[in-house]
Amino acid sequence: MQLRLIKTFSASLLLLCMGGNVYGQNDDLNQLWELSLSGIDKLATNNRGDIFVTDNQGYLFQYDSKGSLINQLATSLSAPVTNLDAYNTVNVFLFSSALQRFEFLDRFLNPISKLSIDASISSGWVSQACPGNNNSLWLYDESALNLIKFSLINNELLQAQALNTLIQQNDLKVILLTERNNMLFLQIAEDGLYIFDNQANFIEKISLTTENRSVVEGDYVYVIQDDQLIKINYLTKKSQSFAIPKNKNFKKISLSSLQLCLANEKILAVYKRPENF
Repeated sequence: MQLRLIKTFSASLLLLCMGGNVYGQNDDLNQLWELSLSGIDKLATNNRGDIFVTDNQGYLFQYDSKGSLINQLATSLSAPVTNLDAYNTVNVFLFSSALQRFEFLDRFLNPISKLSIDASISSGWVSQACPGNNNSLWLYDESALNLIKFSLINNELLQAQALNTLIQQNDLKVILLTERNNMLFLQIAEDGLYIFDNQANFIEKISLTTENRSVVEGDYVYVIQDDQLIKINYLTKKSQSFAIPKNKNFKKISLSSLQLCLANEKILAVYKRPENF
């Protein structure tokens, strides 16, 4: 199926405009708790309010909404986690590009299944992977610049799309791959967030000049850019910017229904989620 260009949207340009789509917020965030953890790498939450953190050694930590450590796991990956996805409350997804392996855990961090990427899935180097609907897996093959969908039920390749026909670059640093709302979101560092339907047909691009990973929740994209937290409605294109503590150099974000989680490499800080956020 051929990828087709529809339109692009520049968040960085929109934030420079003083039109009705941008609203500044200077109110101080209400911090609930904070903890120190060396080498914080990936951050995720589920809809129960649990917070999941991986460090750069591949350890996985699970905290409740009050900051109590529930579980700690030295994952079988034993390597930095490239993608951590806890959106589905039933399980947690981990992928390591270094080991070319992914793993599913239950919500108590007990292993459910794991699989190494071999030639039946991709013959090239997979730099990103995420779970998809109907027991499928999305992968980005960095060697062939292909976006791949693989069935975990039938162990068969469902489709492969060449991204270089859409993105005129030979070296794509894909930092996020996630499926939400029956759509696929692929973020390229210092370029933007590309949105596809569930058949990998291109819909639009939101330009983002950052290497920080975005979070997709509902109709919104959240990302830290230029020392601000930006919220973009990818349907209406309206955008808001929120002030965050600059002295902590936060780069990572995750959200639950009641909390906003921000982190750098050494600190995880949890705040009350602002109204209308």
